[in-house]
Amino acid sequence: MRSSNQRQQSSCFACLIQPCKRRGSKRCGTATVELAVCLPVLVLLVFGGIEAAHFIQLKQDLTICAYEAAKKSTRDNSSMQDAIDRFNEIATAKGITGASISFEPNFNSATASGTEITVQVTAPAESNYEMPVKFFQNRNLSAEVTMVRQQY
Repeated sequence: MRSSNQRQQSSCFACLIQPCKRRGSKRCGTATVELAVCLPVLVLLVFGGIEAAHFIQLKQDLTICAYEAAKKSTRDNSSMQDAIDRFNEIATAKGITGASISFEPNFNSATASGTEITVQVTAPAESNYEMPVKFFQNRNLSAEVTMVRQQY
């Protein structure tokens, strides 16, 4: 003979197995409606998180490219073309396309030691994404690094 606790437990599990009609419950479609409401929100959060992470990674990659160009520009015997070449080398390795670079002030190999050189890098977010859904369309990312020119 079963105890009342065992009967109650088995009837609860039977409830999961039986079709909705047999239970007589008015909450038959509740799980379906909850799924229909919550699933799009969860999908949006997941893909939005992936896009945001990719956006942040692109920003970091631009900062690294700007840093490398600024580091090259601080050398006493380097020119702007040397810094631009270093920027293009790193940007190509990182897979960044459509990026532009600017220097303030313009410098050459005769620029005095102690001069602050600011490197600003800009890239379109749209052409550097791999995801089919683009939350960050028509946006440009930029990074800026300032270093002091030194004698080596």
